[in-house]
Order: sequence, then C-alpha cells, then structure tokens
Amino acid sequence: MRIPCGAMLSLAVLSIASPTLAQAPDQPVLLDEIVLPTELMLDGVPFGGISGLDYDAAGDIFYAISDDRAQNGPARFYTIKLTLDGSEITGLDIVSTHELLNAEGQSFVSGAIDPESIRFVAETGTILWTSEGNADGAPEVFEADLSGNVVRTFDVPAAYIPDAEGKGVYGNLAFESLSVSVDGASVLVGTENGLMQDGDKATLEAGSPARVAVFDRESGELSAEYIYPTDPIRVPSTEEPNYNDNGLSEFLALDENTIIAVERTFASGYGNEIAFYIATFDGADAVTGLETIAGSDIVPMNKGHWFTIAEGDFGLDVDNIESISWGPEVDGARTLMLSSDNNFNRAGQFTQFVLLAAPGL
Repeated sequence: MRIPCGAMLSLAVLSIASPTLAQAPDQPVLLDEIVLPTELMLDGVPFGGISGLDYDAAGDIFYAISDDRAQNGPARFYTIKLTLDGSEITGLDIVSTHELLNAEGQSFVSGAIDPESIRFVAETGTILWTSEGNADGAPEVFEADLSGNVVRTFDVPAAYIPDAEGKGVYGNLAFESLSVSVDGASVLVGTENGLMQDGDKATLEAGSPARVAVFDRESGELSAEYIYPTDPIRVPSTEEPNYNDNGLSEFLALDENTIIAVERTFASGYGNEIAFYIATFDGADAVTGLETIAGSDIVPMNKGHWFTIAEGDFGLDVDNIESISWGPEVDGARTLMLSSDNNFNRAGQFTQFVLLAAPGL
C-alpha cells in the first residue's frame, strides 16, 4: 500500500474539516440477506456478537469474529460458508468454531479481552485480529494461526494506552477497524473515536478525530498514522437511557491509497444508521509518533459519502452493522458482505448478513 508522507504539523487551532471526494462509486444494489436469531446456540454457546468479517476467496469461506469478552463462552471466531443460487442466498453454514487463545496459549478469562475485527492473510494462512481492550483497557493487535494460537502481537504505540492522566483510547472506542492493504504489505488499524488527548468523543454537534495506524506487516512496526474525521452523531436519542454515539466501526482497503469506511450511529429509541464513505490518504498529513494532535492544524483524510443504510433503506430492517468484507463474485461482479453484532441481546436484536453488488469497484 502506498502511504503518502504528510508534512510536519504546524501549531495552531486543531482543524479536521475535510472536503468531499469529487466522485463516489455507483450506489450498491441489494442482492439478498439472511438473518440468524439471537437464540441460536452452538454446543451450548450462543452464536453472535459478530463484529468482524473477512472472505477467503480461494477457500470460498468467511472468517467471523465474536466480540464476546469471554463472558458468554470462550473468546472465539467462526468459519462460515455461504450458499448462493445466482444472487440469492440459499443457505449459511457455521462450519466451525475456534477459540482465541492468549499469548501464553491459555483461554482468556472473563473480561480480559474484547475482540472486534478480523482479517485473513492468504499468504501466511493466518488471521489478524484486534481487541478494543484487555483487562487494563489497552487495545491490542494479534496475528494467530487458524487454531487460535497467537503467532505474534503488534507493538501498539504508547499514545494509545490509557492511563490515569487522561491519555489513550476511550473505553470501548478503540480498535474497531482492521484491514490489510491490497498489496499485503501493510496492516491498517483504526480507533472508533479519537484518543483522549486528541479530542472529544463524537457529539451531536461535532465528530471525533479517530486515528488510523499503519503497521508494516512483515516487521510489525508502526510506519504511519493519520486522522480520520468521523461524523457527528446523526440523531438524538428519544428514550431512556438517552444514549447515542457515532464512530468508525470498520474499514476495508479499496486500492493502494483508499479505504471504504463504515460509520455507525446508534441512538436509543431510534436504532441504527450506517453510513459508508470512500476515504483517501492522498493529501493527508501524517501524525506518526505524535502523542497528541491537540493544538495542531492538520489535514485529515479526505472522505466522500457513498451511501447510507437507515431503517427501511434497501428494504432492510437494519441492525447493528459493524462489519464489511468482500464477498463472492456474482455474475462476474464484485460483492460486499455486511454483518451485524446482535450484542447477545434477545430483546429485538439479531445477526444479519447482507450481500450487496458493488458495481464499479
């Protein structure tokens, strides 16, 4: 992946406004969806919490990670097989479940991990996966074999590690996003909102300066950092507990300098609204190694709106979509697969897999 080197930052008032891209791809077309109930159990363990998804085209199989914090069962990922008849989804088979183990080869204890995203690396036959926080709240990036054993961990910069001085990631707003560059040379990891020392969480009035960290895949060393400006929260809450948020929930490398970014808004009483953007590193200032961007005038990543899925759009009863992956080709065209995290909530939430045709990608 070609990551441009940004200019050094000048000291000024932080500005993260960015113009929209000149042209976005054609809007995708819904092909089909399949919904699994939250009550689904596999060997006594609930299936759900799907927070990350990735497709292995050679094996024609998806890897899906559960964000269960080892509280409803072991930390785990699944292999999933999709059956298609043309563009129609005729079946979804949960082929296998694999426990994610810690660096010592042991099971994670309850609350010691928060898996969020997963990518398959065909070259090594391994998976990359992220955690929003360990028992100390620190975000982590792992490489593991297909049995869940850790092969290595990435060295997360100190700026991301929370401490008593108000530095590091906000709780539950850390490494939601993960992708491998198209050329396989880089691993991209994104925070859901900005670091505490960089700026506030997203509000109804303003977005948040999420960070995108780029690691060299071979060495595991940090090679670049950029700012991705999230949207403000799109809608206010309308009922108790009056909670709402918006953040960068996933991204997917599109070409050597462009990603598809997924931003998810939730508001109690309203539900979910999922916005998709095309974002580029071109012209963005690098913030590599900076502990804070506060008081700095920077050029963030440039993003352009692609499409949004609100309730009823595409004819969907939309749930908590957190994942995006390439899917199998349909009629010679590229597809995208989306999936939702049911939060193991039996009061109206479900696991949703949505297959979209993506003309022009």
